[in-house]
Amino acid sequence: MKASPLKNVKISSVVPALVTGENKPRQLTPMDLAMKLHCVRAVYFFKGTRDFTMADLKNNMFGLLQLQCYYHITGRIRMSDSDPSSPGIPYLRCNDSGIRFVQANVEEFTVEEWLDLDDRSIDHLFLVYNQVLGDPDLIFSPLVFLQVTQFKCGGFSIGLSWAHILGDVFSASTFMKTMGQLLSTPPSKLVYPKKPQPTTHVHDQRDGGEAISIKKIESVGEYWLLNNKRKMERFIFNFSLDQIDLLMAKYTALTDKPFSEVDILYALIWKSLMNIRGETETKVITICDRKKSSTCWNDDLVISAVERNDEMIGMSELATLIACEKREENGVIKQMIGRDRGFSDFITYGANLTFVNLDMVDMCEFEIKGAKPDFVNYTIQGVGDKGVVLVFPKGKLSRMVSVVMPEEDLAKLKDEVNNMIV
Repeated sequence: MKASPLKNVKISSVVPALVTGENKPRQLTPMDLAMKLHCVRAVYFFKGTRDFTMADLKNNMFGLLQLQCYYHITGRIRMSDSDPSSPGIPYLRCNDSGIRFVQANVEEFTVEEWLDLDDRSIDHLFLVYNQVLGDPDLIFSPLVFLQVTQFKCGGFSIGLSWAHILGDVFSASTFMKTMGQLLSTPPSKLVYPKKPQPTTHVHDQRDGGEAISIKKIESVGEYWLLNNKRKMERFIFNFSLDQIDLLMAKYTALTDKPFSEVDILYALIWKSLMNIRGETETKVITICDRKKSSTCWNDDLVISAVERNDEMIGMSELATLIACEKREENGVIKQMIGRDRGFSDFITYGANLTFVNLDMVDMCEFEIKGAKPDFVNYTIQGVGDKGVVLVFPKGKLSRMVSVVMPEEDLAKLKDEVNNMIV
């Protein structure tokens, strides 16, 4: 599908119902800045008609955005100028400028027909509004876009574009859950994260070394887009529970150290890419987990590196290495970014082959008046050339693994994975 199927696209702004931000600054933490060039994108699909209107959904946003845990997402990026020797460190100006609300129609497809299409990259190409921070000007760029697309059957999709400096996939999905709670009749008791506490950006001058889980790149200036050297594509693998059970049975028998289903899926993709890229190109992987807490901001992320030696090339060895030898790098990341003082930018997803565990994210907690989504598709935008792998929570019949890879690697990865799970 090359031409856009969207018709009647309308764009408007939604601001908090009351003055909330008072134009105060909110400093970004080093962990926020490690995610500066990344964006969380999600699409929720609902089949059939629903007993609410687009006006209901849009009106609900006014109250949502005035909540103390979310008013900052309606702010805009500014660059600090307090240090003449620094090019400027970004922060949020909480000025209630709002988010963008997009309405569109797809007249050629029902939701079911759309979901029957093989290429799931079209979800994020057409059903999530795509605008780079800094286009046309950083100081005017919204951090959040919400796109509601009506299909010819009466069903619809809700697409979310969420700047990663606001938080990770868990943070974005919690935002959606809260929106659904406000739409219920009567409104359900809200369960939302604690208000993010203001923090200061620490210029840590201690020599803490260099993190290998992230990558320093030249500053992109005020146009926050990572320029990939290779064309990136997306694909979703669906592993049946029987396939995973067979993998676990086969490879746990080869070691006396325990590892999880997520570990074996990481090992499967890692081993497959070793076969494609060669062993020297796949010595280090990055793993993104999160702390078990009631907040959902970037400082709750746990960024780890796993480095293998030349002998570790078997599936069970890789899974055991992942389970037992992860090295958390949050501390050194904070020092590394603090010392840089804004002269460079950093990427996390795709700096190495990067794995993201989404087991703490319940995609279907988002409901609209009791209706759960029929399908949910999350991805990360702004991924480096090494690629990212999202492992979704276990469903009734399978686990979904979403990958963003260079086009030529992805074509080979499909064959490698299929060969290894037979």
